[in-house]
Amino acid sequence: MPFVPIPRLKAADQVAEALRDAILGGRFAAGEALPSERDLAEQFAVNRSTVREALRHLDTLGLVETRHGGKTRVRDFLVGAGLQLLPFLVAPGGEVDAALMVDLLRLRAVLLGFTASLAARADAPPDAVNDALAALEAASTPEALQAADWDFFQVLVARGGNRVLALLVNAIGEVYAQNRTLFLLIYQPGLFDLAPHRVVRDAVVAGDASRARAAFEAYGFAALGEVANG
Repeated sequence: MPFVPIPRLKAADQVAEALRDAILGGRFAAGEALPSERDLAEQFAVNRSTVREALRHLDTLGLVETRHGGKTRVRDFLVGAGLQLLPFLVAPGGEVDAALMVDLLRLRAVLLGFTASLAARADAPPDAVNDALAALEAASTPEALQAADWDFFQVLVARGGNRVLALLVNAIGEVYAQNRTLFLLIYQPGLFDLAPHRVVRDAVVAGDASRARAAFEAYGFAALGEVANG
């Protein structure tokens, strides 16, 4: 199926997005050559310099390998790409990748536990954690709960003081920012339970790293089950 023509406004970005989604969606396999610049320019109804710019962007993302005078081939992005691709992997082309969602939520559960344990070991006043829990308790809609839950997590990240974790969480935050509605199931009435957060708050204040880890990790894996069953 050929690509459809697109408007010229920000054409290179739109070409790059269309090709990115096609690659991540499995339309092109690793090692496969993309259509020539001429063919892509015709399909998208843009000039070849626009296609060239789009391909350079995909090269930067680690999705393709371009060789002067040769074909542009798709790379194995699990080998050559980085976390910048993660927000686009969840639903390439608008189709949710269920297996990727499971992978993401499993990682989330482990990170929740690790983050809570670090926060419990930190020597810092509990005010920010108490305030974040109070904001969660005051939230009344799935959207508000989602935002407050993320804020609670970020407070724990900041309290723990691990800079590498903070950078990793930034990347995961982009996933949530670009796919918010996909995660709202976790926050529906009757599903979201604040009890683990209260346990985590109490454990963090008491300096009980094991209890904090267990409570938040269990909360994360419970969310995984809710999404799988939903």
